[in-house]
Amino acid sequence: MPYESTECAELIAARRLVPAIAERAMVAEQDRRLAPATVQAMADAGLVQMAIPKAYGGLESRLVDTLQVIEEISYADASAGWCLMNYQTTAFGSALLPPSAAKAIFAGSDRAVPAGVLKPTGRGRFVDGGMHVNGRWAFASGCDNANWLLGTVVITNDQDEPQFNPDGTPQILLPFFARDQFEILDTWHVSGLRASGSHDVEVRSALVPEGHWLSLTDPPLVSGTLFEFPIVSTFPPAVAAVALGVARAAFECFVELARSKVPVGGTTPLRELGSAQIDIARAEALTDSARSYMYETVTALWTMVEQGQPATIDARRRVRLAGIHAAATAANAVDLLYNAAGASSIANSCPLQRHFRDVHVVTQHMHVSGAGYERMGKLLLTDVLDGLL
Repeated sequence: MPYESTECAELIAARRLVPAIAERAMVAEQDRRLAPATVQAMADAGLVQMAIPKAYGGLESRLVDTLQVIEEISYADASAGWCLMNYQTTAFGSALLPPSAAKAIFAGSDRAVPAGVLKPTGRGRFVDGGMHVNGRWAFASGCDNANWLLGTVVITNDQDEPQFNPDGTPQILLPFFARDQFEILDTWHVSGLRASGSHDVEVRSALVPEGHWLSLTDPPLVSGTLFEFPIVSTFPPAVAAVALGVARAAFECFVELARSKVPVGGTTPLRELGSAQIDIARAEALTDSARSYMYETVTALWTMVEQGQPATIDARRRVRLAGIHAAATAANAVDLLYNAAGASSIANSCPLQRHFRDVHVVTQHMHVSGAGYERMGKLLLTDVLDGLL
């Protein structure tokens, strides 16, 4: 099914924010956090609210619209797009909360800006009035500007022993913490996505009110295609959208550089060199084809869900595969341009060096890691051999 691009109001709003966010990018990288004005502007434009149900004051946008917005903001600044991606994927959980808790968090007078971490490195114990939690989580992207945190805990008994589901797996829940319940630890000293502020966060003896937690295995409590769409299938394309935005920024940076640069020891402008012309063409084809493939698979699965059909294993597999491929291919495109620019690309004043570092941090994320290719291929061959496709 061909992907047909449409422009929602939020994408148009995101484009208006691009110049200001791009202008703040270098300072944000030095500060290792986004400027509060950047996050406030994204929230004011409705970009953080795209994955929240309309019943709770959100926009309940189509997934492809959300991905396009992440891509656009990442074009301005990869770290800003990365934080927006985390805020939005965390906000998907609003549909899994009891309505009273969802309204308290997402429909309050202050706009919810929720950071989230899915690794279950915390421990929670049910007590009167809610859940008692202790935990520390790494990679809490955007936590500096978040007013809520979604953590992930293993449920324990009074003896701190893990509790198990009937199928033998640990019981895992995801509680929400208000800003005064979590501490940010200064741990984010990295090569790329520096402004994402993906520090460790810690909760000590916090009481989470009754119902302010969710399970990713429970059905949504809000109807609508966005919330019936498999939530895990939203993660790979959302992460890959950041890489695609970075690749586009690198492309335009290289075009601008090639207009005036004459390589050392030569007299021919970079734009007239056959090698540079080949590299820019390859980068364009790589990025555009990967982008089309990703949006096509997402649209196909969305249509399947929208029509009330079961989200098949193969449709979900293809979405993840397309996300993995898009992130890797975007990184390949950036590599081509970084190398083609020569020594110019290593200067702090040249955005190409930041794009190079940022995109290679994106590709390390578990949802788009190259290791996922084996799993996706195994699923395909297993289904073929079992006659399921």
